[in-house]
Amino acid sequence: MTDLYDPNRRDPSHDEPDGTTPEATGNEPGRPEGHGESAPRTTPPDPAPARIPAPSPDPTHARAGADQGTQFPPVPDYVPSPEPARVPSGGDDADRIRIGLWGAPRSGKTTYLAALPIAAMQYQRHHEGAWNISGMTPEANAYLAKGIDLLTRQRTFPEATMGVRDMAWSVQGPRKKGKLGVGGRRPNFVLDIQDAAGEVFGDGHPQQAQLVARLARAEGLIYLFDPIGDASEATETFNFLQSTLTQLTAQVRDRQGLIDGRLPHHVSVCVAKFDHPDIFRPAVDVGWVKQDTDETALPRVPEGQGERYFQWMCDEFRGANARLVRDALYAYFDRRRISYYATSAVGFRLTPQHVFDYNDFVQPVQADRKQRLRTSPVPINVLEPLIDLEERVHRDRSRARRANGRFGRKQR
Repeated sequence: MTDLYDPNRRDPSHDEPDGTTPEATGNEPGRPEGHGESAPRTTPPDPAPARIPAPSPDPTHARAGADQGTQFPPVPDYVPSPEPARVPSGGDDADRIRIGLWGAPRSGKTTYLAALPIAAMQYQRHHEGAWNISGMTPEANAYLAKGIDLLTRQRTFPEATMGVRDMAWSVQGPRKKGKLGVGGRRPNFVLDIQDAAGEVFGDGHPQQAQLVARLARAEGLIYLFDPIGDASEATETFNFLQSTLTQLTAQVRDRQGLIDGRLPHHVSVCVAKFDHPDIFRPAVDVGWVKQDTDETALPRVPEGQGERYFQWMCDEFRGANARLVRDALYAYFDRRRISYYATSAVGFRLTPQHVFDYNDFVQPVQADRKQRLRTSPVPINVLEPLIDLEERVHRDRSRARRANGRFGRKQR
C-alpha cells in the first residue's frame, strides 16, 4: 500500500497506516510508484515543506520539453447508473443557463464534474461566502454523490463515460455586493450540462450530431485542453476540436445566430492537469507559478495571466498541434469572450498539516492496480470557470433586456 492518507486528520501519526512512504518504495518523491527509479534514501527528508524554486527571468522565452519526465496513464472517467433524467421542460426557464463541457478523450471531463461540488464546498476557504450544488433530479443527485465519494472516500478516479449524459444541477452562490456595497444579486441558476465521451467529438461518430446540437444551444462552453493527452496521436486535441467546430458553426449559422461571423458562446478554456509534474515543473522553471500567501502555500498561475500561460503552452511547451488549437479558438470565437485557467481537478498532494511541499506534491499514485489519490482533493480553478461563465451570460442577458426595453419604448 502506498502513501494514502488524509491531511485533515487530527493525528498525523495515523496518516501512514502501513508505514509505507514514497522513500520506502524506492521512488523519487513526487513520482508515482512504478514511474521512475531512484536510490532509496538513507536519511529522512527535511520535515519542512520545500518552497517553489526561483523561476527563470522571462517565462515567455524559456523553453520546456513536454516529452521529458513522468508519463501517467490516461485518467478514466465515470459512468453514472442509472442515466440521469432531464428536468421537465415546462415552467419558467429564465434562470436556466446551458453550459457545454467539451474536450478530447481522456481530458478529464467527468473528473472535472466530480470535482465541481467539492470545489464549491471549499470555495469559502479562500473567499467570502459559499457556493453549493445539488441535483435537480434524484439521478442527478446520485451522480453528484457518487463522484464525491469516489474522489474523497475511495480516493480513486471516475470511470470512462460512454456516449452522452444529460444533467441539470441547481447552483447557488453568495450574494454579490451591489452599488454602495449593499443589495447585490445572489447567483441562483440551473446548470444544464452534458457529460460526453471524448470520442463523441470525433469526425464521423454516430452521436456527434446529437452532441453538437446541444453545444449549439449552450450559452457557455467549458473547454478542457489536456497538454498531456495532446502529445498522443489517439487523443490529439485538434483532431477532436476542428470537426466539432465546423459542424457547430454550420448549425448556429443556419439559425442566424453568428455574431460578426463568429460563434456567440462565452468560453472558459481550462488548461487541465496543472498538477501533473510534466506540466507543473516546467511552468515553475519558467516563472508562471506563484504561491498563495496563506498557510497552505498552494501554487497557482496568477490571476490575469491565464491567456499568456495558454500562449506559452502552445508556443513553447506543446508546439504545432497546440498552436492549431489556439488558432481555431481565435478563428471561431470572439477573443473577448474567452477566458483561460490553469486547472487541476484533484489538486496537489499536501502534507498532513495541509501545506504544499515542492519535494513531494504528486497526487495520484499506483496502488491496488488503480490510480489513487494520496490526499483529499483540493481542486484548482474548477469552480471559477463556471462562476465566470455565469457572470458573463448574466451581463449579456441584462444588456439584452435593457436594449429590448429601449426598443419597446421607441415603438410605442
